[in-house]
Amino acid sequence: MKKSWLLVLFVLMIQTGNAQRYYAAFGGRAGKFNTGVTFKYFWNTDNSTGLKLDGYYTNIASGGYTIKGFAIKQVPFKVPIIQLPLDLIVGAGTHAGFFPLAERGYYKRVKNGKEPEYYTTDVISAGVDATIELEYQIKKSIPLSFAIDVCPYYEFINRGPEYIDFGFSMRYLFRY
Repeated sequence: MKKSWLLVLFVLMIQTGNAQRYYAAFGGRAGKFNTGVTFKYFWNTDNSTGLKLDGYYTNIASGGYTIKGFAIKQVPFKVPIIQLPLDLIVGAGTHAGFFPLAERGYYKRVKNGKEPEYYTTDVISAGVDATIELEYQIKKSIPLSFAIDVCPYYEFINRGPEYIDFGFSMRYLFRY
């Protein structure tokens, strides 16, 4: 019962706002595991649907490289308590990763708390991803945005040790 009241309160607190429009954004992301470049592009002028592409150096295990692609939906809203115009971005997509063989290379978790199982060759992994992101755009005279995100993922090919990543992004906005 308490959870449902919190959900109702959260929905009532959210109001749609007037976000500044842009058609593309390019920048960097620093995350718990993945750090690299990020790019967003919108197919229409209302910034509601688009594509997000990311390329990372990953710190999972002894390191590797990951690319991600997302179909995204961006919704502007304003939280009255803090009076910040934010954009909520949700998306789904896929990723591919490459982890070169190292002394303590890429590995997968083993159930029942046993020692991890290490791969004995270079590893290519692939899976599905989701993203939930809160973005803040600086006023119109400065074309920058800042975002925090959470990206859960699941690997179908060569599963790894992690399933979620958190990060902070800063992007330069290309406005209309």
